[in-house]
Amino acid sequence: MRSDPGRDELEGKLMVLTPQERWRISGELREKGFALVWDQLERAGPMGPVEQVMFLIDRLYPEMPAAHRATFQRKFQAEFDAGRWHGPVRRAATSRADVGPGDTTGAAVP
Repeated sequence: MRSDPGRDELEGKLMVLTPQERWRISGELREKGFALVWDQLERAGPMGPVEQVMFLIDRLYPEMPAAHRATFQRKFQAEFDAGRWHGPVRRAATSRADVGPGDTTGAAVP
């Protein structure tokens, strides 16, 4: 896999930030990444629910080992076939602006 030419520049800029600023930026980049792959899925055309979720996984985790990917695909297919899962659902974007690093409650930072 070819390395991202902007990665070194980004990492250099992140090193001078506080942990809180790095945490906020990582959240923003994560949200942008999810939005990008969902937009790609919407433009990709019709496909079944298992194909959709694998499309998303392939773009979010391109280095996932093939065996691990196959396990996920079998599990999604079994859940779909059993009627317990109906496909991926795009969630609303969230903001990290009001929570602190490591906060799993979503409570605002004082």
